[in-house]
Amino acid sequence: MRTIYKGVTAALLATCCSSMASAEGWQLHGFGDVSVKNDYVTPRGLVVTTKGVTIQVLNGLVAVSPGGVAFHAGTWVDINPGYSKADGNITAVNEFDYFFGVDYDIMPKLNVGVEYSEFISGQPSVAFKNEHNIEFHAKYKDSADKGFTINPYAKLFWAAWSKSSTVVLGKAGDTFDIELGVVPTVKTGALTLSAPTWITVGPKTYWGLGAAKDGNVGVFSTGLKASTPVSLFSSGAGASVYAFAQYYNLINDNLVAAKAILNSGANKRSHLQFGAGINVGF
Repeated sequence: MRTIYKGVTAALLATCCSSMASAEGWQLHGFGDVSVKNDYVTPRGLVVTTKGVTIQVLNGLVAVSPGGVAFHAGTWVDINPGYSKADGNITAVNEFDYFFGVDYDIMPKLNVGVEYSEFISGQPSVAFKNEHNIEFHAKYKDSADKGFTINPYAKLFWAAWSKSSTVVLGKAGDTFDIELGVVPTVKTGALTLSAPTWITVGPKTYWGLGAAKDGNVGVFSTGLKASTPVSLFSSGAGASVYAFAQYYNLINDNLVAAKAILNSGANKRSHLQFGAGINVGF
């Protein structure tokens, strides 16, 4: 019932975006993404699943005001059809999130924004309790006419309140980490290649408590993604397909320990994620 309520809330937020966009001068955009991956790994380096594939579905709406302020809302779900019963999992629906936020270009190439999200477990009796988060970002967008761009960014992820840690062994609520990254991108013809790369830092207690605390660095990740547009719609909607591989170095010992807890003792510090997907937008 709680998940249904959250889904209705997200739908109402999306409806608000649509209503706002119906006003004169506003623009309404939509986005969606469906991907299939070997494993579920969070941007903070938590390896959630290693058994069976993971299917992730993202969708939402964006309403842009005449002054350029963008309001967005959407949902995200992770489904793990081959979930491991040996690790205590009881359903294929691993996680459902909803989010909403706002962003604005304070300079021609610099975008800042804030987003609220709630992470909801599909199996709360054996996994995490609801996690309420607020994330702030600053992103620099290189000139679009360049063949090669760097696209640096910074994110502050505040795990605002929860009875669970977003990385299993760390502090539950009122803690944070910072993600510093770049997305080098090159476009050649119909093919776009990018290399998402980032590192996370923060207080030691974000990842572990007491004697288990292990430094102020969480994870380093780098990868390669290739995408190309495809023609699926006769309207103004666009679509593209992509494939990627992403390497994670779990620098913090607590991330390695959390990986082992969730995945039958698997404790390699290096982890490779790969997959493919399709995204659409209008």
